[in-house]
Amino acid sequence: MYTINMPYRSRFGGFSLLEVLIALVILSVGLLGIAAMIGTTVKSNDSAYMRTQATALAYNIIDRMRANPNAAQNGNYDIAIGTPASGSTNVCTGPSANCSSAQLAGYDLAQWKQTLASSANGLPDGDGGIVTNTVGGLTMVTVTIQWNDSRAQNSLKSTVAPPAPTTFSLAVSSAL
Repeated sequence: MYTINMPYRSRFGGFSLLEVLIALVILSVGLLGIAAMIGTTVKSNDSAYMRTQATALAYNIIDRMRANPNAAQNGNYDIAIGTPASGSTNVCTGPSANCSSAQLAGYDLAQWKQTLASSANGLPDGDGGIVTNTVGGLTMVTVTIQWNDSRAQNSLKSTVAPPAPTTFSLAVSSAL
């Protein structure tokens, strides 16, 4: 008897086109998820940087107040958010500076408000306020700094309302 050898066809010969397409879809969804995680991480990192800058700027004005305790206790450093600092026209730094404690406070506030409003500090639309309360020899200073953190809040550009500013408050109690 004579037999003809037909090529043997295996059921497990290779991947089908459908299996490859499904693998590509799963890989694409995974890569999109990783890209979204990276975007969220960048936004959170940016927000943390701004909060760190706000903390450093709050401690900056508190250190200036500690260096000028008479003006701090007299309320010369008190200023509201949105209020421009009147500021001293004198430069109150250096050995030849002859400023009173009130003039030094005005100079410090003008420098601080200018730094907050500067885009170089990392706080977009930055502004700040200071409230001082003295009770029983202890002075309680509350420094509030606000800025526009819309990038980290992932707000969409809408015509309804602008995003609320992010606010950071630091309260320090000490005998100035």
